[in-house]
Amino acid sequence: MRIGLVIDRIRLDEKLIIKAAEKLGVEVEIMDVSKVFFNITSFDIKPFNDIDIFLQRCVSTLKGLYITKILEEYGFDVVNSYNTSSNCIDKVKSSILFAKNNIPTPETILAFAEEGGLEALKHIGFPAILKPIMGSWARLVAKINDFDAAKSIFEDRKEMGVWYSIFYLQRYINKPGRDIRSMVIGDKVVAAIYRVNQNDWRTNTARGGTAVSCKVTPSLEELSLKAAEAVGGGILGVDLMEDGDHLVVHEANHSPEFKNIQRVTGKDIALEIVRYLCDVVRR
Repeated sequence: MRIGLVIDRIRLDEKLIIKAAEKLGVEVEIMDVSKVFFNITSFDIKPFNDIDIFLQRCVSTLKGLYITKILEEYGFDVVNSYNTSSNCIDKVKSSILFAKNNIPTPETILAFAEEGGLEALKHIGFPAILKPIMGSWARLVAKINDFDAAKSIFEDRKEMGVWYSIFYLQRYINKPGRDIRSMVIGDKVVAAIYRVNQNDWRTNTARGGTAVSCKVTPSLEELSLKAAEAVGGGILGVDLMEDGDHLVVHEANHSPEFKNIQRVTGKDIALEIVRYLCDVVRR
């Protein structure tokens, strides 16, 4: 068994995967995307013949997505797949998939100009959340409290280019100073954490949130698995919020960092990842 680990940087998460693979007697070959190139007009000669499966762990979203597409065209299994990755990367696609699969998610409106955005805000009310349609770590996520703020933010986003002048607006969920990240691997929710931040409405650990172990309840497990299946399945970090007495899903992450989940829950996430890859190869 030989895993190709696709990276542009080796973080603690990837080091944990390499260590887990060694424990299970699985070989890992690192593919540094800065050192490879592909002829995408010819797929006759298959490279990397000694690799059984690839695990895509690039920090760069687009590099990882295109590498995945190319490897799949050569006939390799890649986790996560291009389909799953593209569904997670694009928040518009994710929201549509959640809605069509009856997964509770914050009310979301897409507007294509300032006029439509202001009309949308009349519908969902204030405060509202504006997100870029692609992005991570809560970067450029804005809380809009009134129309004056909306006009200023919309004007700024238009100047940033076409990707940012499409306004992805969500109803604000008044969560209790925390959200939930569940770790889905195949058909299992292996662990979950609360991401707690009482000083910022953005609870991501990248924004100073603190990871605290969260019990995987039947409702959390069911909703996490449904969300993971909706976007295509694989190894996913599903983000949920407590909206009163029920949960809503707001995102699925195709290449989730898991070191904090492993640290605070004691679950060996890296080992579960390698075991899952072995299972995929055996199928």
